[in-house]
Amino acid sequence: MEEKLLTIREAAARFERNPETVRRWIWSGRLPARKLGNQLFIRKNDLDGLRQFEASAKNSDFLKRSKALRKKILARTGEVFDISKLIEDTRVRGDTDNDMH
Repeated sequence: MEEKLLTIREAAARFERNPETVRRWIWSGRLPARKLGNQLFIRKNDLDGLRQFEASAKNSDFLKRSKALRKKILARTGEVFDISKLIEDTRVRGDTDNDMH
């Protein structure tokens, strides 16, 4: 089975990033690449793996920040709350961002 190789430009387009960003990922070791002649190529599977890693890292970071914020609010107000319930209540009432300020 032949693996799909992408140029720097193709990888950048798929990731919606600048080609220089992709080059920095390669130089830093974050993204493996192969040099064929004088051009770098990235395996599609490696690019997909980086995308999945970034997505999970972003979700993990969001959860950590959410938990920290919840603790901070609890410390200040003494109130325990369910953020999903607050969002649901807001949607049911039809509140908009402007109404909450």
